[in-house]
Amino acid sequence: MAGDRREVRPATALTRSSHRLHTGATGKSYGALVLASISWKVVTEFHLGPLMVRPHGLLIAVGFFAGARLMQRYTRPRGISDETLWRVLSWGLAGGLVGMRVAWDVGHWREMHSILDWIAIWNGGMSLLGGLIGAVLVGAFVARREHLPIIPLLDMAAPGLALGIAIGRVSDLIIGDHLGKPTTLPWGFRYVGGINPLDGAPPIGTVVHPVALYDLILTTALLFVLIRFMRSPRAPGSAIALFTLWYAGSRVLTDILRTDPRRLFELTGSQLASVVLIAATLVALWHRQRRTARSGPTARALRRGSVALGQQ
Repeated sequence: MAGDRREVRPATALTRSSHRLHTGATGKSYGALVLASISWKVVTEFHLGPLMVRPHGLLIAVGFFAGARLMQRYTRPRGISDETLWRVLSWGLAGGLVGMRVAWDVGHWREMHSILDWIAIWNGGMSLLGGLIGAVLVGAFVARREHLPIIPLLDMAAPGLALGIAIGRVSDLIIGDHLGKPTTLPWGFRYVGGINPLDGAPPIGTVVHPVALYDLILTTALLFVLIRFMRSPRAPGSAIALFTLWYAGSRVLTDILRTDPRRLFELTGSQLASVVLIAATLVALWHRQRRTARSGPTARALRRGSVALGQQ
C-alpha cells in the first residue's frame, strides 16, 4: 500500500523457519522494556509446487471478488444485472490499479529518476486511497454510460469496499507490511524476520505498532456498521458518505503511527488525501442539506418515499 516498495531481501538461515504465531514476553525495543508482544514470521511469497504465490496479491484479488459479491446483495434487488455490474467493476478495477500507482508516484516523485521508475510496479509502491479514487472515477464514468444512478450505486458499493480493504489488510499482516513506530504496548508486533521480508523492515527484535492490524479492526467494524446502516431507507449518498468519513478519518489517525515520509504540514500523503476526502464529503452533505431545506416538507416527503421504494 502507500509508501512501501515490495522489494524483498534474500532469506537467511535465520528467516527460513515456518510461519508460526509467537506470543509472550520480549526483551527490549529501542531501550524500552516490553512486557509482552505478538509476533509471527512474515511470508511475502511461497511455492505451491512450481507456482510462486504472493499472499499480498492473492488476498487483494480475493478482497475484490468478495467485495463484488457483497455488492450483488444490494444491486440484484434493484434490477441491476450481474453482467452490467461486472462490466462496471472490471473498468473500476482497471482505474483502481492505475490510480494506486499514480498516487504513489505523485507522493514519491523525488525518488523517480527515469520513466521505468514511474511504472515499476513489480518493485512495489501502491496507494490504497489512490486506488479507491481511481476506481470510483472510472467506475462512475462507465456507470453513467450504462445509465445507472451513480450515487445510489456508490452506496451499494460501500460495504463491499470495506470488506475488500479488510481482506487486503490481512495480507499486509502476513507479509509484515505497514509496520509502525516502536512501542512498548503489549499488543505491539515484535519483528522476528521471515521468508524474504520486505525491504526496509525494522531490526530483528524491534517491537512496533501493527498499523495494518489497527486498520483491519477499524475497517471490519465499519463493515458491520454499514451492513446494519443499509437495512433502513437512507437518503442517496448516505452510505458512501459514512464509508468515506469513517475510513478517511481512521487513516488520519493510524498514519500518525506510521513511519511514512511527511509531505506537508507534517502529514503523510495518505493523511493529506484523507483530509481532502473528508472535506469534500462534508461539503457535499452540507449542499444536500441545503437543497433539502429549500425543497419544503412536501418534496422531502416525496423524496423519503422514493428512497424507501428504491430499497424495497
